Amino acid sequence: MADVGIEELVVALDQEFDKLRRDAAERAQEAGRGAAFIGSAGALGLVAVGALGSLPLLALRRVLPAWQIALIVAGGSAAGATALARIGIARLSAISPEALEQELQGAAGNVAAAAR
Repeated sequence: MADVGIEELVVALDQEFDKLRRDAAERAQEAGRGAAFIGSAGALGLVAVGALGSLPLLALRRVLPAWQIALIVAGGSAAGATALARIGIARLSAISPEALEQELQGAAGNVAAAAR
């Protein structure tokens, strides 16, 4: 008789897990749709910023030749990309497995020193 109760419990748990899986899948699909809308908005925003950013370039066309404008834009973009890459690399190296291992070793050393 106890086996019947356990079997019913297992079936009930299995049904609940199936319900939770379906609910999680539906939420994940909705999150994916939301992320797609946000990505689309970002792409359109990038187009808008690009169009707005072209205004000074159009004004410079009256003063400078096109090749000089291209060099100015390329240099500024390269400098910005370099700065952002350095910041990104520094942040990624701070969470690298090696950095985390060093922190763990330091914490273990601190605990060992405090235990003495």
